[in-house]
Amino acid sequence: DTTEALLFSVTGSPTHHDLLTATDNEGSTVLHTACSNGHIDVFRYLSSIYPQGVNVMDNRGRGLLHAACEGGDIGIVRTLIETHGLDPLAEDEDGITCLHLLAERKRVYIYQYLEPNIASNPVPKDKSGRTPLHYASRSDNIRMVRYLIETFPCTPDDPDNNGYTSVHGACEAGSMELVQYFLTDLNCNALAETDDCKTMLYFASMSSNLELVRFLVNAFSLKPRPHDIEIAQSVNPDSSVVKYLQEIHYDLFLLEQSKVSGYHEKLEGQQVDPPGQDIVS
Repeated sequence: DTTEALLFSVTGSPTHHDLLTATDNEGSTVLHTACSNGHIDVFRYLSSIYPQGVNVMDNRGRGLLHAACEGGDIGIVRTLIETHGLDPLAEDEDGITCLHLLAERKRVYIYQYLEPNIASNPVPKDKSGRTPLHYASRSDNIRMVRYLIETFPCTPDDPDNNGYTSVHGACEAGSMELVQYFLTDLNCNALAETDDCKTMLYFASMSSNLELVRFLVNAFSLKPRPHDIEIAQSVNPDSSVVKYLQEIHYDLFLLEQSKVSGYHEKLEGQQVDPPGQDIVS
């Protein structure tokens, strides 16, 4: 009653059509907002007077269930699925499902509720080929990561369309705990590279986590490349990560120069002192 009276005072109409059909710059309606903010009573009232609004999409192709999963109110999620029949596997224009959003936002309890509704595609991929595990890893969400690995047929070594794995994502998040879990406990591939030749070290350098960068260099002998230093500089040109990578890269350069110099000296010595030959009379 309070909601209805408030709406009437604003719109002056018992149907509130103008308000219910209005959208913001992202194409979201008041129903999207009610779902994302967890206002279940407001949602129930609005959906009762404007039921067709339950199926409205925003500019990204996201419906009310996407908004509810972002908001984290399981009551609204249940209502949208059980009463209105919305599909948790529905994709937006980038192929992102509610499961990707839940994985990113640490909503394990809602994910568990959805399990019976996602049997047809338990490991959905967005248009870049990333699964919910990619999203959870990139968000440094170890509880969600463990749940996904233990419950669904997915592994941290699964690549997206560009070879980017969940291990790369954990490095990008700067998560020492998650990277150690992947590489030490699960024995994931520490040497995996994306199709554009970016290693774990590249993504760790983006995070500015010196401890993680040192771990990858010392434990797995990853060698910094020029683009690793460049990406670290773009994030923070004066960071300790930049200085460390530059030192390691320079040391490797000197070592390589020493090897080349030693090879040339050995070659010159062989040319000056050729092996003796027997003279045939």
